[in-house]
Amino acid sequence: MIRNYFLTAWRNLKKNKLNAIVNMLGLTVAFTCCILLFLTVYREFSYDDFQTNRDRVYKVYNISYAPNGDEKDDAMSYPMGPALKADVPGIEAVTSIMDAGGTLRYKDKEIDKSVRLVDNDFFRVFSFPVVAGEKQSPLGDLGKIVLAQGTATALFGSEFPVGKMIQAKVSGQWRDLMVSAVVVDPPTNSSITYSALARIEINSNYPELKNDWTANHHPVYILAAKGVSQQQIERGMRQVVKKHNISDYSDEVMKGKGYRADANGDFFTSKLLPFSTLHFDHEMGVGNTVSKPYLYILVLIAVVVMAIACFNFINLNVARAFTRAREVGVRKTIGAGKRHIFFQLWVESLMLCLLSIMVALLLTWSVLQPFNNLFTERLDMKALLLPSVLVVTLAGVLLVSFLSGGYPAWMVSRFQVVEVLKGKVSVNKSSWLRNGLITIQFVMASLLICGTLVIYGQFEHLRTAPLGFTQESIISIPVRRNENTVRYLAALRAKLQSQPQVLSITGSGVNIGIGEDRSQSKHSIGFDWQGKQILMTMNTVDYDFLKTLDIKPIGGRDFSTAYPSDTLSTMKTVVVTESVAKQFQQKNVVGLSFISDSNRPKWNIIGVIPDIRLYSMRGKPDPIALEIRKSGGLGYILVRVRTDNPVRAMELVSAAYKGIEPDNQVKPSYLTENTRRWYDREQRLSSIFCSAAVIAILLSCLGLFAIVSLVVEQRRKEIGVRKVLGASLSQIASILSRDFVRLVLLAFVLATPIAWFALNQWLQNFSYRISIGWWVFPVAGIVTLLIAFMTISFQTIRAALANPVDSLRTE
Repeated sequence: MIRNYFLTAWRNLKKNKLNAIVNMLGLTVAFTCCILLFLTVYREFSYDDFQTNRDRVYKVYNISYAPNGDEKDDAMSYPMGPALKADVPGIEAVTSIMDAGGTLRYKDKEIDKSVRLVDNDFFRVFSFPVVAGEKQSPLGDLGKIVLAQGTATALFGSEFPVGKMIQAKVSGQWRDLMVSAVVVDPPTNSSITYSALARIEINSNYPELKNDWTANHHPVYILAAKGVSQQQIERGMRQVVKKHNISDYSDEVMKGKGYRADANGDFFTSKLLPFSTLHFDHEMGVGNTVSKPYLYILVLIAVVVMAIACFNFINLNVARAFTRAREVGVRKTIGAGKRHIFFQLWVESLMLCLLSIMVALLLTWSVLQPFNNLFTERLDMKALLLPSVLVVTLAGVLLVSFLSGGYPAWMVSRFQVVEVLKGKVSVNKSSWLRNGLITIQFVMASLLICGTLVIYGQFEHLRTAPLGFTQESIISIPVRRNENTVRYLAALRAKLQSQPQVLSITGSGVNIGIGEDRSQSKHSIGFDWQGKQILMTMNTVDYDFLKTLDIKPIGGRDFSTAYPSDTLSTMKTVVVTESVAKQFQQKNVVGLSFISDSNRPKWNIIGVIPDIRLYSMRGKPDPIALEIRKSGGLGYILVRVRTDNPVRAMELVSAAYKGIEPDNQVKPSYLTENTRRWYDREQRLSSIFCSAAVIAILLSCLGLFAIVSLVVEQRRKEIGVRKVLGASLSQIASILSRDFVRLVLLAFVLATPIAWFALNQWLQNFSYRISIGWWVFPVAGIVTLLIAFMTISFQTIRAALANPVDSLRTE
């Protein structure tokens, strides 16, 4: 019986080729989209799931409840980790993680690999298996270093690395360390990454700052003991905060400034962020974080595309069912029951779904690499071979086949034999189900078009937003040995001073945007001055920084070699932005000198500049202070060039710098490229929405095309009679089209308020955002209507041009 079901289903599919091709094409495209989006979402949700203690690991952060919103910071001081472990019950292990930059050297071979400085508990907190060397305590003493497998291979080749002495440059200083172990490379879905691991105590400033609670510069992670809750540990952390007075301000000062107290009466406290949520937290997360709403949007897009394909399936099968009424009547006459009819028709749907999913898997495999390149993903088809994924995929295929084929099969199985054989069963051209599904399809398509327009507009708004300086025509060069930056700057200036294409050269402690080295950093400080809270983000720069970025001081002066006092070690000479100057509540801050900390140099403000953006436009603008460099330590060289020929200018600067630091493998880049990378996530979402909108429109129109074809076929005689009676081409086309055009217009009316509400909510995530223009919705509606009308017109005009004799000769 089952064999007969499949054999008959195959014959029916071959007989109705157009119907089968349209359904299979729609389902194949929908399955392919769903697989790609599923792989994307699965990869993001799989982050850090290999960590054995994932549910017991937390990241420590400080929070204060400011008048304009909560202020969070994950930068901790050196003594924070040891104090938590010693004073807070329920904490099993603690580790700091600090990026110290660096280079590794073995004999005559050097490689650029960043060294992460951690505590001895690192391998208790995190699950990274040791593949060679000491497994119990690989960082048991300060003279040891642990290498990742890839780093060990790059440095030692085929030589066994464990027990060998190497040199590591840590924060600009060379250290002799012994390789104690080799660990696996961190997986691509790990929030914690490393090339080499060493003890944090070897950092050059550790002896000076090991008891300093005011110098915050690295995150801290803790492992909770089994059975101990997050709330229990946070109660213990409150005592550490109060004992060591971690906050820069007293509760009275913060209350006077409008800060709010939490349920425990704290204006400032330390809390824990579950490690399992780290990848989804843009503020506290590490590396390429992603928001859960973004992933839910991808799931929603997959559901929408799949729903459109299913609606096509249902509509076509319902319409086709009436052409098979006599077949069903005959089957019932010779003894077939409702159950047999239902299974026969459902097996056809199942066979189409199975064929579609097989083609979709092949299509996914062929487009996976282009998809990865386009959306900067690292997807792998291996995820589809997991048993749980295979079960879900099979269940999904069965569900789709049942939902899309079940209703038509149920409806046909209920036909009455007598009515069928008398020819009284016919399609109702105003079928509420057909019209409802077509309307929903175009509502979804209109929503995706509106989303594409608004998301792309927001992306362009961020990308082209004024940053307070001229970013065009500036080349950023990451420096490998930043302790030599001053010497490199002098050499580069000497090489390029005669080149008319080069206008100015300077240095910066941080990059602007995300360069080829993919590195970003921020150093913020706060202090109390005459009862006022002063907060600012610091950046160390070289001479000509303002000139290179085309920033004009609005008060005071720029740094200059004519003022030797600018570089005095006993003075912190700064140029501040307007937002910093306003915090002092002084009429003129130029020339203001003050002491923020008795252990620190005296401050001297020599100039004020307009507010500038050194970081992305997603968050609030940072008040910035620029400090002239005292020696080295600048991580980037910035070169302003004439860009009549940008490729030639880049080649000129790159070649000149290559001669100065020949072993630097990181390529220079234009600042416009760097700042664009700030918004990779928005660009990726815009591309996905655009692709989904195109697919949704094509699938909707594909289904509409097939439905119109069936309607025209069923109304052939009516069209012939109308032509004989004198109806014109336009009249016939109008009669056939108007019902469908009304459905598209209705879809536009329904989609507009939904799109406005959803997109307005999404825009609230940006402090710098666009307003949704009224024109977005008419444009989406017109685009949808035009595409739908062209689809309908093709069939209706063809039917109107047909010879009426062909449809009426049997009457």
